[in-house]
Amino acid sequence: MAYLTIANAIAEWDDKTPLHFTMREEVGPRDSQEIRTITINLTNLKAGYTSEFLINLKQYLIERRHQVTLTSIKTEAVNIQSLLTKIIATNLFSNPIAIIDENFLLSIASKKEQFAPQQLRYFRAAFKLAPHAPLFAKDLSEIDFPTSKPKKGRHGAQIDRILAKALDRAAVAYILDTCDSEYAKGTMDLGHYSFAHLAFAVYVRPNSYRQIRVSDLTFDKTSNQYFIWITNSKTGESLPNKVCFQINEPLGVLLTKQRQSVIAEYSHLIAIDEIEKLALFPARTLKNGNSRWDSDYANQNFGAMESGSIFSASYANAISRKHFNEPRFNLKANTLRHTVGTLLAQTGASAKTISAVLKHSSDNVCRAYVDIAFHGMMEKLSESMATAFLEHAPKILSFGSKDDPSQTQKQILSEDITNGQIEHVGECGKDVACAEAPISCYGCFRFRPCWDADHRINLNIVQREIDDMTQRGKPVQHLVDKAKMAKQNILMVMNAADRYRDAVRQGDHT
Repeated sequence: MAYLTIANAIAEWDDKTPLHFTMREEVGPRDSQEIRTITINLTNLKAGYTSEFLINLKQYLIERRHQVTLTSIKTEAVNIQSLLTKIIATNLFSNPIAIIDENFLLSIASKKEQFAPQQLRYFRAAFKLAPHAPLFAKDLSEIDFPTSKPKKGRHGAQIDRILAKALDRAAVAYILDTCDSEYAKGTMDLGHYSFAHLAFAVYVRPNSYRQIRVSDLTFDKTSNQYFIWITNSKTGESLPNKVCFQINEPLGVLLTKQRQSVIAEYSHLIAIDEIEKLALFPARTLKNGNSRWDSDYANQNFGAMESGSIFSASYANAISRKHFNEPRFNLKANTLRHTVGTLLAQTGASAKTISAVLKHSSDNVCRAYVDIAFHGMMEKLSESMATAFLEHAPKILSFGSKDDPSQTQKQILSEDITNGQIEHVGECGKDVACAEAPISCYGCFRFRPCWDADHRINLNIVQREIDDMTQRGKPVQHLVDKAKMAKQNILMVMNAADRYRDAVRQGDHT
């Protein structure tokens, strides 16, 4: 076996099969690190490229660890390898390729419509990053590499992707209400149910969700607030920090139940003094009489799943597949983040504010959200959701404060009948607040909620109505359904207020 240390990683291969190699390193926050391993096999490219060329490609990929993480290296390798495989299939070259030169690039430029634009970009980026690598001839420049740009440009294509995925507010409420109903009927388990509500409260990537430990959920007795610490899984970071998110009480209680359930079901698989490291959303399949997880990685990492894609398959995708018939009703990370980012931009939020709320959206994506709002492109939403989006997309993230000056007739006040507390929860955009306030406000685009208000008052009012009307049976079922939708609207505002409060606390809002 041969070994090579590069940055914090170790590359390893058998001298008999040097084109098949692995790279591994410890990744994650320092208090909960895990071993990340990638495997790359360039052997199939021997049909069209010389051994020397492939060894040079292998060396380039290994040395990329100086700039990016193993996950990014794997993505680059997949795209470059796919492109090189497609080039073989074009039969443009009769002899194995030994080097990337002008003749090679001119030849593939003549067939560039056969190659994915993304793969061509990775190929060009490889030269830009390492122009002196032995892969490339000495007389090349970046403009020699063919590219295939979308007709609308990359920014336009990004906007189209966002518009195709963003959910309307009614769809979000429907998803949450369906999850509530399925959980109440016993057809959705606590793990899926609690994840669904967390996904609509904290908008992070699957790779971040999978790393949450049971000890990451905390409760501050002084402020009576729940918090959850989540690894900020940014591209290019091997040792990311954990970010603290404030969450509302109903979600905090729900996640506490999930923690108790996970500990009860899986604590026998790990040492008693390491219970705090148990994944809050662990792998869900056991074997050998429930004595081990089905995944070796989960057994070695306290139940955590190996990757964000595996986590999505077990949680977000499994929920969508089992409980929703339409593809648009899903909990995929991009769907949730595009939904929130677009709503933020509609309210006048800057790209900086959007980035602060979504934690690690790129500048380009955040600017796309702003452009969607500025140019009034919401009417270009996919046909299946266009009719509802503007009607049901209130400015839930255009927050005010209880301390802001406001006209008395516009104030939205809520009263807690249990203790007489009166809370200023927001302001109406009309001259005078309507008679249906405050409950109906949460589904109205004119409502400007206060981020520092206690919206639990209205949540409790609606929950009491639901409990009372449910006991009356089918004659008032339509009122129960209406109240349940109102409950989801309130929860969405509470979740949004939590994210805005985080941005205020960190000084990232504008």
